[in-house]
Amino acid sequence: MNLRTFLPLFIIVFFLGTATTAHAHSTSMGYSGLDVKGNQINYELFLDEKDLLVHFDTDKNNHMENEELASQKEEIESIIQKDLRIEVNSKPLTMELLSMNTAEKGPTKGVELQLKFTADEAIEQINIHYNLVFEDAPVHTSVLMVRSGEFVYQDILNIDKKDIQITFPESEIAPTETSSVLWEYFVLGIEHILTGYDHLVFLLSLVLIATCFKDAFKIVTAFTIAHSITLFLVATGRIHVIPSWVEALIALTICYVAVENIFVQKAKWRWILTALFGLIHGMGFAGALAETGLPKENLIGSLLTFNLGVETGQIMILCLLLPLLLWLQRFPWYRKMMITTSCLIFVLAFYWLIQRLQ
Repeated sequence: MNLRTFLPLFIIVFFLGTATTAHAHSTSMGYSGLDVKGNQINYELFLDEKDLLVHFDTDKNNHMENEELASQKEEIESIIQKDLRIEVNSKPLTMELLSMNTAEKGPTKGVELQLKFTADEAIEQINIHYNLVFEDAPVHTSVLMVRSGEFVYQDILNIDKKDIQITFPESEIAPTETSSVLWEYFVLGIEHILTGYDHLVFLLSLVLIATCFKDAFKIVTAFTIAHSITLFLVATGRIHVIPSWVEALIALTICYVAVENIFVQKAKWRWILTALFGLIHGMGFAGALAETGLPKENLIGSLLTFNLGVETGQIMILCLLLPLLLWLQRFPWYRKMMITTSCLIFVLAFYWLIQRLQ
């Protein structure tokens, strides 16, 4: 296999990690909403469907159904009791599973569980230990929102941050230190783009025909502005979209750009197309994020830092990719290699399109 035959495959594999692996288990986001009243905690827990398939998909159809959940209630409750604990004064609270149903948050299908934790006396401080699904999904995160009267605490639980202690002030004034939470959303934005294989393939498709840094800069800037607009509009509830259709449209944008690459040799006007398609991708960025617990008290700050994280991730990828592509353009066979790569991208994106339409 010579260099120009090998390179299209190498670029795809390098850019994706591998698409099949990423699709099988990409980053999953959950939600942990706690409402503390007196000696009781009502806990709304949302888990991504794909985090449960390995152990609880009894009919092997790659979907969780309420009947499957009901038949395995005791086993699921046992796992939650083991891996999700809330302690008061070093004493674990008793937990009761009130309900468990399939649900959707944005484009994410999953399971919503209503839990109740009870203490012997009024709760003044809690220690949360969250170790759910990390064994099978180490990139899992759970947006944490804790309320007690006017007091609001927000954070993000992940494999490196499983234990959190929260003290409820008598005055019930919301905490003022938000820098750590904003940093968490910044990191979440980087993780989202680096594991968002469809967005990465779209970026690759866009810059394949860029002949200089100026062209690439215009493309990336148009994409950034466009997806930032719809990210804010969807996440703040200004516009409402159907997540399943957004995901299908994202795959369709990749198909279109891949086909255009075969016939277009210059990127002079591509930034206009990128701006239009960036609006669709912004809806995809916003879907899961907005529905899994963006804090209303610091919504704009969280969105800004998440978006900044997305842009940082994009820059990291392009700093690695662009010099390689511009260097390869020195060779006479680059055009053929680019067409081959675009054909591979089209096949991959068309597969995603069919899968998402189903």
